[in-house]
Amino acid sequence: MTLPTVGFIGLGIMGRPMARHILQAGYPLVVHSRSRPPVDALVELGARAAATPAALAAQCEVVITCLPDDATVERVWLTGENAALPAMRTGALAIDMGTTAPSLAQQLADAARERGIAFLDAPVTGGQWGAEAGTLTIMVGGDPDAYQRALPILQTMGKKVVYVGTSGSGQRMKLANQIAVAVGMLAVSEALLFAEQAGLDLNLTVETLSSGAAGSWAMENLGTRIAQGDFQPGFMVKLLQKDLAILMGEAQRTGAPLLGTALVQQLYRGLERTGDESLGTQALILALRRLSGRE
Repeated sequence: MTLPTVGFIGLGIMGRPMARHILQAGYPLVVHSRSRPPVDALVELGARAAATPAALAAQCEVVITCLPDDATVERVWLTGENAALPAMRTGALAIDMGTTAPSLAQQLADAARERGIAFLDAPVTGGQWGAEAGTLTIMVGGDPDAYQRALPILQTMGKKVVYVGTSGSGQRMKLANQIAVAVGMLAVSEALLFAEQAGLDLNLTVETLSSGAAGSWAMENLGTRIAQGDFQPGFMVKLLQKDLAILMGEAQRTGAPLLGTALVQQLYRGLERTGDESLGTQALILALRRLSGRE
């Protein structure tokens, strides 16, 4: 069976390894990104480069984006010069794997449908480590038949791919995920701050707490990094803050009281003000240390 040609736009910290997995699974791959080095790296592995989103879209049966914010997503897909959607063939499949407002996902799905193109919102969780390992969790909203078409490609990037409902549902599920991520990071940070100030060994604390009821992905992975003084990003503060801004807008619309999430958003805002927005989300403990006068 001939595999469809896949286009991938956005080769950042997440997109580059995701695109590499597609290529390594045998799919013909065309890539485009704002930065040239990740494009060149994938071309060396056998991908082809495209100069614009439109040039990429014209060559591909499936187009995937992994982009940082709503404005970029809308511009690359629809409103910008050389946008992807207008250049896609009827019957093609469009997939956005970044985190955007559910309303934007619906807008893009409607615009795609008018052109005879299926559109899926398929945001991911698992961070850079999951992208590198091909073990992301992928939450998919859109037409069920389009989901089935996309599934083999999505499975090259993720260990768990879940269809969650109609257009925008993938983004809503991702926002629910980000509530747990944000508040969970606060729990880990407060536990380790207390342990630190009580004179406990942080590595031993993480090992002990990870084996009991306090255990979590965040404790085991990000707690370990905190204990080692490693604040390099698997997921940057500024990107989580972008997600939380979308989330709080949705919460205001639905009336959901997200008190813990609002607190975490304010603590991360403090990190942004001190120039730490490109650190990993585990840097939340730095904000708490500053509040305690220990940083």
